[in-house]
Amino acid sequence: MVTARMAAEKKRRGASVLTRDGLSASQAINLMYDRLIDEGEADFLFSSDARPGDDAKWAAAARFVDALTSKRSSRFDDMTKAEVRRERLRAKGLM
Repeated sequence: MVTARMAAEKKRRGASVLTRDGLSASQAINLMYDRLIDEGEADFLFSSDARPGDDAKWAAAARFVDALTSKRSSRFDDMTKAEVRRERLRAKGLM
């Protein structure tokens, strides 16, 4: 589990973009972590470090953004939190 703190307005605006692109916050975070693991570094997250002449950093940033458009689906995507909990309890034989 990952917990993050941010301003409510930032969260609202970011959630709007993710919803438009068919992603949940969890899916976006999982994609970011996949990219971190694949790249072996977090340089692509630091846009202030990227200078116009720094082609490698711009390319890494582009790969990160391109990866965000890949939607990964799960059987839980269309379920409410309560439905997910019930399904998990059923899977454990507790319901």
